[in-house]
Amino acid sequence: MKSLFRMFPLVLPFASLPLSAAVVISGGHIDAPAFGYDSADGFEPHLHNEGGPNGAIINGVRVEEDSEFEPDEAVIRVALTSTTTLNGKSYFWLPDDSVTASTNGVPFVGIGLEELDAGDWAGLLTLQLADLAGPGDFLMWTTDLFGETVVLLDSLDPSKSLQLAAGSHSHFNWGFTEPGIYELTFGISGNHLGDGPVSGEGTFGFAVPEPSSALLGALGGLALLRRRRGA
Repeated sequence: MKSLFRMFPLVLPFASLPLSAAVVISGGHIDAPAFGYDSADGFEPHLHNEGGPNGAIINGVRVEEDSEFEPDEAVIRVALTSTTTLNGKSYFWLPDDSVTASTNGVPFVGIGLEELDAGDWAGLLTLQLADLAGPGDFLMWTTDLFGETVVLLDSLDPSKSLQLAAGSHSHFNWGFTEPGIYELTFGISGNHLGDGPVSGEGTFGFAVPEPSSALLGALGGLALLRRRRGA
């Protein structure tokens, strides 16, 4: 992936996040995880903002230009007011449709594999939750044609996996059981027609709830590294 780095002064709002995580995504459309692939470097995990009128809201501003971030440069905010109940259990919720996400004041988070050329891969790719660091549990689910809940990824069941096509773009429901900082490590694997079986992973940050004023300024003076595509 090509990149152009531009410097912006910013206060880091999460004392427990990596120092480079100076980007807060609080709304709009964002893909996290997104994966590219290069034979020399393997899978390339990143966050991808396609921009446009529904572009991601980054540090309080909607960004309508196409842009990318390294996983440790950004954190996705999950507001306390966005909740749902599934099988009697409450979750802080990132919905699988853009209208509900906007109404609830949270990002519309997708899984982006558009940078993977379908002609380079034999069969589907496998996405798994390889690791979780955080105060609670994580669940990803969807609803089938009969209205039944289908659990796709579950931090309490590491055997769960998701099969996705190269070139695809998907949206599902995301749920977190407790407030706090989460780091979700997603593993991806597939059979590359030139390189054979390959795998990789990326760790992405989520914050429940939104940044508190008590933490603002705790680690100030950092620079935001905004990664733009197409440079």
